[in-house]
Amino acid sequence: MPVILALISVPLIAFVVTALLTPPLITLARREGWVAKPGPRHVHREPTPVVGGLAMIAGLVVALIASLGFELLTPVLHRSPFEHLRIGLLLIGIAIIAGVSLLDDLYDLPVLPRLGVHIIAALVAIGPYLWDHTLYSDALDQPTEARGIILTAFNFPFVYQIHLHNLSPWLAIAATVFWIVGMQNMVNWLDGLDGLAAGVTLIAGVVLALHTLTLEPPQITVALLPLALSGVCAAFLLYNSHPARIFMGDVGAMTIGYTLGICALIGGAKLATVLLVLGVPLVDMTWLILTRTLRGRSAAQAGRDHLHHRLLDLGLSQRQVVACYYGLSIAFGAIGLLDFFTPLMKLIALVLLGLVVLVILIVLQPKPTTHAARL
Repeated sequence: MPVILALISVPLIAFVVTALLTPPLITLARREGWVAKPGPRHVHREPTPVVGGLAMIAGLVVALIASLGFELLTPVLHRSPFEHLRIGLLLIGIAIIAGVSLLDDLYDLPVLPRLGVHIIAALVAIGPYLWDHTLYSDALDQPTEARGIILTAFNFPFVYQIHLHNLSPWLAIAATVFWIVGMQNMVNWLDGLDGLAAGVTLIAGVVLALHTLTLEPPQITVALLPLALSGVCAAFLLYNSHPARIFMGDVGAMTIGYTLGICALIGGAKLATVLLVLGVPLVDMTWLILTRTLRGRSAAQAGRDHLHHRLLDLGLSQRQVVACYYGLSIAFGAIGLLDFFTPLMKLIALVLLGLVVLVILIVLQPKPTTHAARL
């Protein structure tokens, strides 16, 4: 009973806090002028508040702190010292990301300083592993626990597992930084239509939580983090679904991307599960980086070449485009969860999804005269 109570209460707390704080935040943002104005780089038609992520962060932090109280109810919910350290590192990283991203929303900071802070936040998440490369024994007396959030190993078809820590701890550190920074920017780039980033992140959080709960033994305390993230996103959709009353802004997109990336690492890497859910934005981001670079443009430069913008130009409505993303995320998230699908089958599914999206991106090439759009 205490376990069920925790699994329900943590996302509910995240939902309630976010839902209650968002309306006054809308009022405050309008009064202070923290709005995104309509223009050729945007798809919205009315000045819209852009700091909704502040309410999301508050909901996430309150839910995580509240989850610590459930440890008093039963030993099953008691986190290990390694988990307590990881939650602390996550909260510090969130504070760093939220601070610089809020400044970016208000003052439009340069790309390189922002990227530098993203890397620093990823290094903060790695924590003591930066200087202590020891793997300590877990509850099953297996040397798998690191002092920090680190991608030590991940499963891969044909070779079963690639153990980065054994190859080189510094390779594990580099891979972890690449993953966390990549997830931040993927979610940020996904935040181009009403409800798109929040909805896909909600789906990813639920899939990750189900994944951790169906492991043997189930990772109950680990599941609380993606559940809290899902509760935050579900509440924000009340105000961010089309037509949006508020945007999450960089302060929201970067923070939930940072948290989602860490959700996939805590308790053992679950990269395949996340990549299946985020397969469409992953291929879109990779394609954009490649094509923009080949054309001599900065990969971070805004442009109306995102897949969701191209689908809008094709004549689909915002709701239809977002529904397509939701449907694909749910379908491929189910593939990641079902035991029927082997790791090789999941890889094939991800490759096929990538090829389909790639063909769509090539066919729907934007016209040279098309105006730039919001990232």
